[in-house]
Amino acid sequence: MKGLLKLHTCILTIVLVLAAGSLYAETGVTQDTIKVGVISDLTGPTAIGGIGMADGITSFFNELNEQGGINGRKVQAIVEDCAYSPAKAVAAAKKLMTNDQIFAFVSPWGTAPTTALFPIAEKEKIPVAPACSLSTSIYDPLKKYVFAVGTNYVDQSILTVEYILSDLKAKNPKIALFCQDDDWGEDHKKGLEMARKKYNLPPVAVETYKYDAVDFSSQVVNLMREKPDFVILAAGIKSGAMFLKEAYKLQWKPTFIGSNTLGFLATLQLAGEYGQGLLVLNIFAMPDEDIPGMKRLVAASKKHFGDKWMPAQEKIHPYYVYGWLNAMVFAEGAKRGGKNLTRDGLVKAMESIQNFDPEGIMGPISYSATSHGSPGFARMTKGDLQKKQFVPLTGWRAVGK
Repeated sequence: MKGLLKLHTCILTIVLVLAAGSLYAETGVTQDTIKVGVISDLTGPTAIGGIGMADGITSFFNELNEQGGINGRKVQAIVEDCAYSPAKAVAAAKKLMTNDQIFAFVSPWGTAPTTALFPIAEKEKIPVAPACSLSTSIYDPLKKYVFAVGTNYVDQSILTVEYILSDLKAKNPKIALFCQDDDWGEDHKKGLEMARKKYNLPPVAVETYKYDAVDFSSQVVNLMREKPDFVILAAGIKSGAMFLKEAYKLQWKPTFIGSNTLGFLATLQLAGEYGQGLLVLNIFAMPDEDIPGMKRLVAASKKHFGDKWMPAQEKIHPYYVYGWLNAMVFAEGAKRGGKNLTRDGLVKAMESIQNFDPEGIMGPISYSATSHGSPGFARMTKGDLQKKQFVPLTGWRAVGK
């Protein structure tokens, strides 16, 4: 009898263990933890932004965990360096999936590295929720496991042209574009061509560069020959600053307008006097703004980084905010995914997000089963070296509004 009782007890124990295990059977999800992978540029040409993005993610999850995490689980973010290289991004992804057994990728850095992860996301059915890229290729055509947040580069170019025409009152302006030779640059070309046709403007002169380029003299000279009134800079921080220095060295001073990628204090510092007055179309709020989300971000970041903290204008730049925001969006999706969190469940939960307010940091965020890219807003800002920030010149705008 005792032997039979022991057998029943043993069987019951096994059943309970298996039942408990089935609740947390998804890779990267345990009873008290969710593991996510963060792939960013920590040592490459865009490291100023990449390090900030990783810090923003770390800070958000640190604060979230102190408040109890997501449905009782703490989020463990494991950061790997890709140095803005697609090949290194793939290697980092494989390490995170194989060695670290992550549940999802949160905010992989840049268009080219993220694009390299698409086959992995599809094959392994691992969510990229969301990516740190504003290229439309991230979500168009639809990819089941990939999401994006923010005003895409096509719309940024259209908004910039609308600002030139409506706010600067330019008449039939000639516009040029300096951009990276990838999907990021192609989106800016597409947006400018759409705006050019709509407003019957002259052809757009275009010069491109490789992501790891260090000399931009030929691009500056070639664009100078076209004599544009405005030059849109769809460039990384170092690339944009070096382009500006080269232009001013040659005494060339059209009106330069940067995409959101240049809205950093570091851009002004690297460009020096040539950054003063630089126009940049920014898509996130500024660190000193009196809004709930930014107050929370600054307080949590200061607490988390302690002695490493620096003034908000220096520490908090657009990609720091972008990292925080992407972590917030992942957390919202995971929360909606419920206690029995799975990868497919996260995808469905993300698709249910409608008009989610990121506490004023940017406009409302929405997804659906047919669209994994969220519409966005932007506003024009102007670089001020003395204030160490980009000062807003307009309110928030969407294309055609």
